[in-house]
Amino acid sequence: MIDLKQEPDDLVRESEVLPGEIEAVQIGLLTLKGEKEINETPGMDYYDVLFGLDGKAMAKIKNRSFMLKTGTIIKIPFNEQYVIQPSDHGAHLIRIRRVLDSVDLDVITKNKKEHSSVFTRAFEDYPVYTEDIKSSKSTNRMILPEGKVPRFCMGVVETEGPDTVAEHEHPMLDQLFFGLKGCRCTCTADGISRVLTENMMLHIPLGSKHSVSVADGEKLAYIWFDFFLTLEGQKYMDEQHRLNDK
Repeated sequence: MIDLKQEPDDLVRESEVLPGEIEAVQIGLLTLKGEKEINETPGMDYYDVLFGLDGKAMAKIKNRSFMLKTGTIIKIPFNEQYVIQPSDHGAHLIRIRRVLDSVDLDVITKNKKEHSSVFTRAFEDYPVYTEDIKSSKSTNRMILPEGKVPRFCMGVVETEGPDTVAEHEHPMLDQLFFGLKGCRCTCTADGISRVLTENMMLHIPLGSKHSVSVADGEKLAYIWFDFFLTLEGQKYMDEQHRLNDK
């Protein structure tokens, strides 16, 4: 469970979430309050993505400022320095750090324009998609589409019970679920069930048969984080997720 309680003092705190669960992936909870800030130096072997959980902060990148509020995503340009400054009331963020391999770096080199630019999107601007394993009751949105960061994508699923996400498996990726406000659903992977609630993160292991159910009167609301083994595996996104035209 991720603790979002505000601390009384001026602070910056970084806590790793589910350390070592997925190879070449680091998930950090960043807590900022007061006048302190986070100043990140560039790195050639990783890619950073920020997601706002609570409160507000400002990300400063290439002499530009980007608001980071609840539900906003910011993809930091590859190998670019950035600074995060909290608002007066503080902020909680998730930082997803994807460690890169030589194939990833080759892709970045071949598409420098894409990987040298900031990508940011607020919750209300996420495009909607449909998928066969989800019912027509659910609302599914793409947060970070394929191609923005090598071997990493994000989306969100919301529905009310009774409803299910049908059993399926991902032989090409590891997956994390993060419960949003009011979430209470049951996630089952290879016969083991866990209740996913608000501010909780679960790992759906590579290749496991898994499903999600939500009871009558309850809410399913979670972000999924997909971490692909290979670039070829990313084709799953286009094959299974059909974006609706706006």
